[in-house]
Amino acid sequence: MWFSLAVHGTRAYTEAIEHALALSHNTATPIRNTPHLELVREPELSTVLSRRIGWTAEDYAQWSARLLAGRTASVAPTGRQGETVARFAFLHPETTLGMVEETVNTTT
Repeated sequence: MWFSLAVHGTRAYTEAIEHALALSHNTATPIRNTPHLELVREPELSTVLSRRIGWTAEDYAQWSARLLAGRTASVAPTGRQGETVARFAFLHPETTLGMVEETVNTTT
């Protein structure tokens, strides 16, 4: 961490964190606008949880594997209050809302 901070500087880290926070809040919109998806809770920090109506844990696992195999995204299934949901966790500062929308559209 220290070396990376020394090389890139605090400004780069600040911008990356601010981008991740804004992206997580903006991700709520395409989820809300997709009839078969539900926002599990309002985004906090850089994580967004969503639910695909009617999906099982296996559906989430298969979807996640397809996204990884297609080099589309890494959206891991996670557990919340006894059910499996999708977890978007934004870390890379070059991730765009367009990329997120492309990923959301693969749930059809």
